[in-house]
Amino acid sequence: MRILYLISMVALSIGCFAGSVQKNDSNPKTKRKIGNSVYEGKQWVVLVTGSSGWENYRHQADICHAYQIVKANGIPEENIITMMVDDIAYNKKNPIKGKIYNKPYGHNVYKGVKIDYRANDVNSTNFLNIITGNKEAMQSVGSGKVVEGGPHDTIFVNFVTHGSTGFLSFPDSFLFADELNNAFNNMYTNGNFAKMLLYIEASYGGSLFDGILNERTNIMAVTASGPRENSYACYYVGFPYYTFLGDDFSVTWMENSDSMYGDFSAADITVFEDYSVVREAIDDSNVMIYGDYHIGNEPLSSFIGYQENDSQSTKAISKKTVMSGMSSKDVDEYSVLDQLTNDKLTAIKKSELETELSKNNRMRSIINNIFRDIYSKVLTATPEIKEIVGEYDAPHNQQLTLKMFPCYRSIINTISDSCFSLTQNPYTLDRLNVFANLCVADNQIHELVNNLVNESCANIPKNIINVF
Repeated sequence: MRILYLISMVALSIGCFAGSVQKNDSNPKTKRKIGNSVYEGKQWVVLVTGSSGWENYRHQADICHAYQIVKANGIPEENIITMMVDDIAYNKKNPIKGKIYNKPYGHNVYKGVKIDYRANDVNSTNFLNIITGNKEAMQSVGSGKVVEGGPHDTIFVNFVTHGSTGFLSFPDSFLFADELNNAFNNMYTNGNFAKMLLYIEASYGGSLFDGILNERTNIMAVTASGPRENSYACYYVGFPYYTFLGDDFSVTWMENSDSMYGDFSAADITVFEDYSVVREAIDDSNVMIYGDYHIGNEPLSSFIGYQENDSQSTKAISKKTVMSGMSSKDVDEYSVLDQLTNDKLTAIKKSELETELSKNNRMRSIINNIFRDIYSKVLTATPEIKEIVGEYDAPHNQQLTLKMFPCYRSIINTISDSCFSLTQNPYTLDRLNVFANLCVADNQIHELVNNLVNESCANIPKNIINVF
């Protein structure tokens, strides 16, 4: 079935319109040879992790690993742009300061990584300025590097973070699907690239592209999960780390790339072929593709580079190589529970962890009660909308549309301002689908909902933070 599925994708891609508007021809043509093919233009790589904190160790480990791959594959440093908060390598919880690992007994993937934007510079506004080439806006920020792309260039974006319905998370902001889509359209119109490939590691990753990403703009997105499911973490390590070192999708595609390093045939492996291997290896979530399918027939090396090497390659990755995953929504609680099983835990530390877990459960109840209260009041005012939206605990699977996002963004911002920070409370991210559905049903309903949010959150505790 998977072979037939792949063949059907290739067949579809042949019928896709592959033309590119090429207004920006200011970049000189750069010829580069990959395998048996010669390409014009530059290769740009943007590596982003939108999370922070020790509990999200795996996200920065993924991005550091990706950096090592593209650098080893010959992508020039000046064409690699990296965004990460950089609070893991020298974190007080890191038992080996200055080192980050993406798998047990693996190599230090932090070594040599050039970080262009760190700490507070890691936000959605800067990301959009970087990929659209807004050099002026980034002059006094970080390294100031942006994608200075032209009509012959390729762009590879690897984004690893938390996600929710219709958006990706940064530490203090969100990147909504319509904002990303607008950036893509402007880049296409201005001739900022010939082809673009995105690898997105985030829960609900498919919701940013499903029915939204244009199929004729030379952009393809590969996501770790579909529109309505979580992505999965892997490689859990207990004492003294108590965290996950990687994510299923990211580890799988990168270890597959590592295994092919130096193999002459690797230069010609297509995006579709890589996708097929990765999808087959992952059981817990559905790796998905969106956008312009003709990109799937391009060699993956045209985006992530390729370097001939005398060393012998190993076999491609198998399911058994990657440790069984855990849903990203469960990883924080699992870590705390695992620490409590440590026989050498002091009484004080055990008490702290038990208190943390108890408080977290109380805050979860408060969050759920608030969201239920808001939705209940909406149904009182507009009972007919329930048929489209569904129950709070079982919302219907509605297709997101571009026109619903102003409404949805307004509600999300009001909740963050009046109730609690959504970026700093990952538990909330699995519970926002009902609000997205409200805006699908009525894209003007945010005025009513925002008033009810302010009413429901008038007397809630002010210490709702870091709820997982």
